[in-house]
Amino acid sequence: MSVSLFFQILINGIMMGGTYALVASGLTLTLGVIKVFNFAQGDFLMLAAFATYAIFVALGLPYWVAVIVSFFGMALLGMLVYFGVVARTLRHGFFNSMLATVFLATIIEQGSVITFANQTRTLPVVVKGTVTLGEVTAPYSRLLVIGISLVVLIALHFFMRRKVGKAMLAAAENSDVASLMGINPNRIFWMTMAVGCGLSGIAGAIVAPVYGAYSGMGSVVFSRALLVLMVGGMGSMSGALAGAFLIGILESFAFQFLGYWNLLVVLVLVGILMYFRPGGLLGKPMPLPGE
Repeated sequence: MSVSLFFQILINGIMMGGTYALVASGLTLTLGVIKVFNFAQGDFLMLAAFATYAIFVALGLPYWVAVIVSFFGMALLGMLVYFGVVARTLRHGFFNSMLATVFLATIIEQGSVITFANQTRTLPVVVKGTVTLGEVTAPYSRLLVIGISLVVLIALHFFMRRKVGKAMLAAAENSDVASLMGINPNRIFWMTMAVGCGLSGIAGAIVAPVYGAYSGMGSVVFSRALLVLMVGGMGSMSGALAGAFLIGILESFAFQFLGYWNLLVVLVLVGILMYFRPGGLLGKPMPLPGE
């Protein structure tokens, strides 16, 4: 393998890892704070990708407008989902809320198939050209995805260290104790849902120019996000980041040599890891509500 090919595969893996990290971070956040496993997390990415196509291509607005609208649009939709679906079902138990998100994901996916007829909407390249360093050549479009994902992940890190983020962490540890400290759990819960879905919105906006927007892309990314949580460990944001980039890079190299058998290789390696470390690399026990 040449040095140029190695770094091209690595860049693709980091790009995919950044996307997985955004979705997995949102999934980990809602699971850790609200104790809700949002099966529709990947579908928010798909909706954001179609929204990016509509704003950037159909309306002809600047790409950065599409990214911002995708974030706030999915955050608003996540807040509505919390009040309309999650809050109503969570009071009846963890599994009721989980099944409700499964139902929601099914509705969104089937609605996208009916609306867009399994046709991929292709977006123009946001930043044309490539950068060359010695034998390594990388498209600006992929570097843009990596750059935006890293900036958002860094911003998320600092956000979790601010007042609202600390309140989310407190509610994740014990919502009853957090309420005694003056924290309104219900407000923290809908804000968590909004941030989690907003992260998927950004992920959808940045991958749409690379892969296009199509029905089912949310399920593909969500399946990888599940692997990320298994590798990184449930309830660990740092584990989600480590697992995301590990899965992305591993999948990229496996695809180069094995084609569409790459997912099988990833599953086998994840299975081996689960055998030796069932809790993941950095996971911690996450009790269900009431435990």
